[in-house]
Amino acid sequence: MKKLLISTFAMCFSASVLAGGLNTNSNQNASFERQMSQNGIIDLAGLYANPAGTAFLANGWHLSYSHMSVWQQRNITTTFPLFAYNTAQPGETTHKFKGTAKAPVIPSISASYNHDKWSLNAHFAVTGGGGKCSFSNGLGSFESLVAGKVFSTITQQAMAAGMSQDQAAAYAASAFKGYTLDSQMEGHSYVFGGQFGATYKVLPSLSVFGGVRVVYGTNGYDGYIKNISYETVAGSGEFPAIELDCTQKGWGVTPIIGVDWKASDYLNLGIKFEAPTKMVYKNSSTLSPAAQLLDDPSIVKFRDGYKVREDLPAILSMGAMATPFEGLRLMTGWNVYFDRGVRKSVTAADGTEIDALHKAGEYRPSLDNPDFMVRDIDDNTWELNIGVEYDLNKYVTLSASWQRTVYGISSHGMSDLSFNNTNNMFAAGARIKATQHLSFDLGFMHTFYHDRSIQTATAVGVKNDLFIRKNDVLGVGINYEF
Repeated sequence: MKKLLISTFAMCFSASVLAGGLNTNSNQNASFERQMSQNGIIDLAGLYANPAGTAFLANGWHLSYSHMSVWQQRNITTTFPLFAYNTAQPGETTHKFKGTAKAPVIPSISASYNHDKWSLNAHFAVTGGGGKCSFSNGLGSFESLVAGKVFSTITQQAMAAGMSQDQAAAYAASAFKGYTLDSQMEGHSYVFGGQFGATYKVLPSLSVFGGVRVVYGTNGYDGYIKNISYETVAGSGEFPAIELDCTQKGWGVTPIIGVDWKASDYLNLGIKFEAPTKMVYKNSSTLSPAAQLLDDPSIVKFRDGYKVREDLPAILSMGAMATPFEGLRLMTGWNVYFDRGVRKSVTAADGTEIDALHKAGEYRPSLDNPDFMVRDIDDNTWELNIGVEYDLNKYVTLSASWQRTVYGISSHGMSDLSFNNTNNMFAAGARIKATQHLSFDLGFMHTFYHDRSIQTATAVGVKNDLFIRKNDVLGVGINYEF
């Protein structure tokens, strides 16, 4: 049980607060917050979702700046038998842990220069992660680690005195009087992407796009369990603090291709493919002596100088935009994130392989039980969206959309340090055209998550985690053409 809880403490903390796959964001501009179905649109806002569509913009410069603000809660309700011994909440086996994630400023910049058949363009945004998440009172995995450690200590002492394992466990339940601890966890994750490409009209109705995105990732993990004390019938005791302060930095390159086909005056089709991106993060870390002594691979991965590979998945996107009559546009799109193919590994500072290179969708022996095969991902993430835009007049365009995101994370891949829930998102807003060249986007997106419960068997009973998320995003953008 100790090994299981330690590995839970050190699993990768994901701070992604935006829409998309496990390690990616699909909302890259304020226009997305008012209308999420962008895979088939012809607009500078589609530079991420449908870059080939920019070939059909008017000649000249097209510029856009977006500012997004995100508010999210990640709440976990954990039930564990030994929580009853917490002196701050005696007798209560269910504890709540509230995480707040805020990203008040998430910028993006897009630019395209069109001349005849050519379009040269660039895009900068936060393409993965996107925020900071804090758990001021720690996590259920932190507290269960402490409670489990005390219980196992009492049990081992009783067995050393001659009791059988069952007798020792029963004795520990009666001899355990209580524990206290101070714990906290904070993490952040940002992947910044600079996309550069060109679009060419092969035919008057057909264009192709080729480009690359250079990405720079930075992750931070700062957590501790300290001031740990316990009391038994035999007396009191303390445990050394487990503290972690780790910063990870890495970069990669994503090749991108796309095609846009104006099938008719009423129908436009777009498709885009992003190749997987190799990302190798190097640690700059400080671990407390107690944490440094732990040899479990899940915490060893945070040692100073170690390299952690965590690739971004390949992405396939397809979409359509129909114009039944002038002023009305109907959109639909589909995205698949090939999360099962994401490669992971851990390498020591001296080059020794700690965790072999593998795919997230592959079965591997569990750290807690080598005879039990597990994998982090069962299925790839996919999204389906629909949207509508209506030109109320020549100055105002109203829009609304819906998107469903389905994650294929296995029960083993979910923890209170890293979880994503299947959800439905709704967005609405408007584009205000102030002049012939200047317009503004205003949008709001709300996410309805499906709660998910995960049960983990331990030596003292079942540990149950209920994962709950809430998310709101506000976007404001300015567009200028000349």
